Amino acid sequence: MAVIETKQCTVRYSVGTPFEREALEGVSVCVNEGDFLGIIGHTGSGKSTFVQLLNGLLKPTEGTVLVNGRDIWENPKEIRRVRFEVGMVFQYPEHQLFEETVYKDIAFGPKNQGLSDEEVAARVYRAAELVGLRRELLDKSPFELSGGEKRRAAIAGVMAMEPSVLILDEPTAGLDPRGRESLLDQICAYKKQHNTTVLLVSHSMEDIARVADRVLVLADGHVVMDDTTEAVFSRAEELEQIGLSVPAVTKVAAALRKAGVALPDSIYTVEQAKKALLPLLKGGTHRAV
Repeated sequence: MAVIETKQCTVRYSVGTPFEREALEGVSVCVNEGDFLGIIGHTGSGKSTFVQLLNGLLKPTEGTVLVNGRDIWENPKEIRRVRFEVGMVFQYPEHQLFEETVYKDIAFGPKNQGLSDEEVAARVYRAAELVGLRRELLDKSPFELSGGEKRRAAIAGVMAMEPSVLILDEPTAGLDPRGRESLLDQICAYKKQHNTTVLLVSHSMEDIARVADRVLVLADGHVVMDDTTEAVFSRAEELEQIGLSVPAVTKVAAALRKAGVALPDSIYTVEQAKKALLPLLKGGTHRAV
């Protein structure tokens, strides 16, 4: 079942001025319930513009955005409700922390949903636990936390609203490999626990390959690919032509195939490479026949 649809959406900035430009043109995308959709594209491709359409932060110049079958702009006075259904985590979300304590920051969204104090508390503790924030940190000022803890607190604030769709725009930007891996694990755990639809915008092909089951590729404001992760990363040459790449392990696998190693074309994670290579190494045969 479709939870979000964009129908022929076009977005123009600075309309009617000499600086008018088109950020998206005629974009039609259907996101189904339970999808883990990765969104990739070079800088300026329209990724951030696209995701900001989905919860009403931007209004399309032309076209329609549907959430659970309803046009979100049919009644502009109800757009706030849409933002509870479709939660957005911006790049460097820790810059949006503002409350006196971490608890209050995480509780801000649920309180604005009109929930009881008991339900707000339950959601704060669940979200904090899910992102790996210790309870003793909840009484601290968010500005006393480490960089990684601030990131977790900000993401917990969106998760605590328990939206049916969670959008994350470059959530791992600036994190070290261990921090990036930990955060992706937490996002996957949240998705599984709440059966949430997740959209992840990232410049990291490795992150997308690891968690997404479907990939949307944008270039110059247009959708150029929308397919399974395996199918998209099998089109390495086309991705390179629009300024993108494939995961490093996919490049290594391609080089090994070229050297005669019998590997499948569908390798885009380290685990897949390990699974394909170990039998060859154990069997002592690795040349293609």
